Amino acid sequence: MNPSDQDQLASDSQWIVSGPKEAPPAEHGDLVMAWARDRATGEPRYIGELRVQQGGKRCNCECLSCSLPLVAVNAGKLTFVKRPHFRHPEGAEKDSCAVLTARALALDVLKGTDVLKLPRRRQSRRVAGLSGQYYEAWVELPAERVHVRDFTFKDRVSGILTLDDGRQLRVELTGSLSLDPAHAASTPIPTIRLVVDDPDIAAMPPGEIRKRLQLLVEGATWCAHWADEALGQEAEAAAQGIARDALDWLEDSDDLPEGLSPEVRRETLLHRKAKEILEREKRVRLPDLAVELNAATDDGDVLSRSFSLPGRIVSLESVTLEKPLGRIRPDVLAYTVAAPGWPAGPVLVEITVTNTINGERLERIRSQNLPALEIDISRMGGVVTEAEFTRLVVEEHAGKRWLHHPRLADETVRLERDLAATVDEENQVISALFERDARRRALRQVPVERWAAQYLDAVLEHATLRERMEGDADLRPVVEQAFNRILECADGLSMHGYPEAQDRDLYGWRGNILERILSLKLDRAVGYQLNTAWQVINALLQEGPHHCQWHTLYLIAIRRYSPTLTPSQAEKVAAWRSKVWRSLEVCERTYERSRKYDRMLSLLFPEMADALAKSLVKPSAEATGRDPETPAKLLRGRPPQRDGYVEVGYRNSRLRLPARDCEAWLAANPGWAVVSE
Repeated sequence: MNPSDQDQLASDSQWIVSGPKEAPPAEHGDLVMAWARDRATGEPRYIGELRVQQGGKRCNCECLSCSLPLVAVNAGKLTFVKRPHFRHPEGAEKDSCAVLTARALALDVLKGTDVLKLPRRRQSRRVAGLSGQYYEAWVELPAERVHVRDFTFKDRVSGILTLDDGRQLRVELTGSLSLDPAHAASTPIPTIRLVVDDPDIAAMPPGEIRKRLQLLVEGATWCAHWADEALGQEAEAAAQGIARDALDWLEDSDDLPEGLSPEVRRETLLHRKAKEILEREKRVRLPDLAVELNAATDDGDVLSRSFSLPGRIVSLESVTLEKPLGRIRPDVLAYTVAAPGWPAGPVLVEITVTNTINGERLERIRSQNLPALEIDISRMGGVVTEAEFTRLVVEEHAGKRWLHHPRLADETVRLERDLAATVDEENQVISALFERDARRRALRQVPVERWAAQYLDAVLEHATLRERMEGDADLRPVVEQAFNRILECADGLSMHGYPEAQDRDLYGWRGNILERILSLKLDRAVGYQLNTAWQVINALLQEGPHHCQWHTLYLIAIRRYSPTLTPSQAEKVAAWRSKVWRSLEVCERTYERSRKYDRMLSLLFPEMADALAKSLVKPSAEATGRDPETPAKLLRGRPPQRDGYVEVGYRNSRLRLPARDCEAWLAANPGWAVVSE
């Protein structure tokens, strides 16, 4: 295009269009065509280049698409209703001429381009992992700016660009980005496709076409590229890397047996990878070494004994894969470095996925009597990366268990022995408790009255045998048997609410309260080397102060059972009774009796029950809930009682005083108080 033509093109900006300023977009059939081909030179001609005298058929131009002669409308005019354009002859077929003209113009403009920005080139590859899952990777060659050295037209919609570095590039103009793989494969040189389907390009000036063309090139689609082979190899390697990182790719998979399912192929990979990790890392976390044994006692209680050694990460040395060892070939044979609680020594490692260890294989492993560890990688989660898998195999507890450990076997034997001994002890205690409960039930079934009679009979028999044993040592076993009979009867009474029957102060060598009362009841000596009841009474009168607290019992028995006494003996008993009475009246403690046996003695000796109930020892004021009042307060405002009696008390002691002497006596004895009148 010569300089005068460029000046004319510049005048395009001065065109004045008569008509609506904002006409609606033209339909496909109303679009104007601003480009044609000069029939003389074959060069494209822009409508803006023409002058007025070149209007109509005088333009000597033809259609770039169909080669029919064209008519220049409004050529060279500055004012018009419809902008200058080329028009086909009346009746000519021209539906696609605008689009094809746009493509031809794009190629022509491309011919004059010095620098192009070629679009990026992306390639992808997919590989199938051992599990059958596909892994895809994309690689990309970035966009590049190239210098165009030459351009050759191949036809109306394609051309060949020759770049400065000698590379050639085919440019194809099309109306769609859809690619034909067969066409791309048959293309001998790298090819890009530009989508040129806008008929408006046929009406644009050269500058606008050049801008549009640059955008078209940047958004073009590669059909083939110089680096396609290298990009494909890089994408395939990247896809393999993704599968490898997902533990689903084995470099030497050709050595796998034929016909394996995808699941088994991947399990084989995981098995190999785990062994490689242990060989490479030379360390592993050992699980807890623990055993717990339970056993039930006869009453259903469960006893437990346990041993535990916390697991830890230990270092490995001399790691060997699949080394034969006797009748087994462990996956890994290593030697642990000594760590706290874990001595150095060999350890076997079996790695399982779905190949579980059956009983026969387990027995062969245990026969080596070496620590044997199982790592079950099927329990380590789903899809993981190699780094995650390494962490699981080396550092985690999950999926690990001891198949055998000599120390665990020793501890198990020790715990079994200890637990068995403990269970035996517990069962003996339980058996004794059962026997005791059964005995108690049997004791309760016997009426209390029968136990009372048998109890006295047993005391009497024991006392009689004890007297005879003093001259015959051979009777000792018989005496002990009789004593045990007392204990049995005492247990029977205890089951009925009389635990005091077991008190040794009542019978035997240590105490003989019952024997003395029986002597008075039976009117003969019981448990003494004596003959008569009086002789027993005379012995009682000679006792020291410690035994005097029970004299009221004996005096009650004498009154109720009336043993044989001479008049002089009766006078002595009366004097004894008077002495005891006077002592109690003045609150001396010499003859103050504990009432702990009164209830049981009433059962054993019913004749004494009423007298025991009327004991001189009565409940204190605190026990009755009454405040001990002073004599002055109690008797204030009352006429003196000359003939009645007043009962006063101090702690557990009681005393009856004549009413006329009460006030003076209380004044002389601080702490005492009136209990009842």
